[in-house]
Amino acid sequence: MSSKVIVTGGGGVIGRAICARLTAGGYEPVAGDLDSSIPEGRGAFPFAFVTLDVTSTDSIRAAVAEAVPAGEGLAGLVNCAGILRDSFVGELDEAQLDLMFQVNIAGMARVVEVTAPLIDDGGSIVNIGSLTGHFGRFTGASVYGATKAGIAAYTRYLASELAPRGIRVNNVAPGVIRAPMSPSMARVSGGEEISAGYAMLKRIGEPEEVAEVVEFFISGRSSFVTAQTLLVDGGVVAW
Repeated sequence: MSSKVIVTGGGGVIGRAICARLTAGGYEPVAGDLDSSIPEGRGAFPFAFVTLDVTSTDSIRAAVAEAVPAGEGLAGLVNCAGILRDSFVGELDEAQLDLMFQVNIAGMARVVEVTAPLIDDGGSIVNIGSLTGHFGRFTGASVYGATKAGIAAYTRYLASELAPRGIRVNNVAPGVIRAPMSPSMARVSGGEEISAGYAMLKRIGEPEEVAEVVEFFISGRSSFVTAQTLLVDGGVVAW
């Protein structure tokens, strides 16, 4: 069985943490992202890297062909690519609205379409959702939250479809995680201090805490778990 795992959005803070944890778990992660997502340049990237644009099937096919030589397979896939654009009523930007759906939902489906035939029977797919798909206190995140809620549904249906091959599909939904905040994220969340107050644990999460859960779902330790969404949010949604 292969040990290779493609991680879309692998150039981001959470994507890098996932690649690091997968490496520690004995896997061979291949980070797929736009070159512009790597501030230091791809030459400084510590893992195997392929240029991948989830809005383009041609780009995905080229990236997968580079990452997975003919005759080889994949242990799994982590769909981590995603973008947040605020969508306050009265300020809706049609182009940004479309881009969120193209990346967060359609992009995930495109990547699965290309990679699923290569994933070994008994392998695993992990989708990265968000607590915004399960709670509504981030004003201005309605469309983003809708895309992330859609990931939970997509996970369940995909798990059913791939179950005959023993491929498990699960969804990890992080809360607010420590990373440089985009202007959109700051606007909808109110910033780190306010976000921390929503959690039972009264703090925001670390990227490594998300990565630990992702690696568990990729590994055989979760061999009887599929079609599930696990919130890694410090207890935000539970109260």
